[in-house]
Amino acid sequence: MKNTLEAARQEFLLAKYLEGLSPRTVDIYEEIIGRFISFAGSTLDLSDLKAPLIRQYLASLTSCNEVTKGIHVKCLRAFCRWLVANEYLEKNHMDKIPSPKEPQTFPRVLSEEELRALLKVARPSPRDYSIVALLVDCGLRSTELCRLELDGLDLRGRSVTVKSGKGGKGRLVFLSDLTARAISRWLSVRPDVFCNALFTSSRKEALTRSGLQQILSRLKNRTGIENGKRVSPSVLRASCATCFVKNGGDPHSLARLLGHSSTRMAERYVNLLADDVKEIHRRCSPVSRLEGRRER
Repeated sequence: MKNTLEAARQEFLLAKYLEGLSPRTVDIYEEIIGRFISFAGSTLDLSDLKAPLIRQYLASLTSCNEVTKGIHVKCLRAFCRWLVANEYLEKNHMDKIPSPKEPQTFPRVLSEEELRALLKVARPSPRDYSIVALLVDCGLRSTELCRLELDGLDLRGRSVTVKSGKGGKGRLVFLSDLTARAISRWLSVRPDVFCNALFTSSRKEALTRSGLQQILSRLKNRTGIENGKRVSPSVLRASCATCFVKNGGDPHSLARLLGHSSTRMAERYVNLLADDVKEIHRRCSPVSRLEGRRER
């Protein structure tokens, strides 16, 4: 029986799912490797998977920018690495293919005035205000915020356990006093539902990523933020990093706050010496600065 690309793809996706990768990551693998298989042929034997064929595929991505091409290369590299590790291939042909050089673009961010406006319109709603405060103060990803659980919250210690979805791993994120008080206010009015999620929807279910974006879009429409600017968790994450740096935060503390395994991304914002991340965050809290308060 031939070892075909399609059969290998199905095994690869199952393996990644069992490793605990987030559904979104598995979906990206499925889409990109699927596109490659459509180009190469689903019945292609794995022995015919060589560097020239991969180069031809990457050259065919004429409508993709360099960032998108880089994602294709990373996915194919992970696929080929898995094929070698599981003895489907003797050598990784992706080793001969360099990653495209990505343009050094700075993430889109909101100004401090726009962030203040967003916090202001969210303030009447305990849930919405604590959501915006968390996104701006801690730079959480949308999936991370939606997966926050009551069991992982420690208001006395001013911290919350954040689950990234990568193999069930979690990290401890510290809260400013103001954000902790906002969450406490939300908990005092949170509906009594059979759900461990910190944030719930109007249907008394765990808040979803689409529900989170709807909240932010609704709040944005009530501010003076121009129509062309998007307000999303990723934009607020970049805005958090920018404010953190402006307030004196260093790349090591920022990398730990954002859940990065290295300081490469954080160093795009600043290049300073490291310090204790909890004390740094208390001093550099973006929400406290925006609301005109100092942490004790």
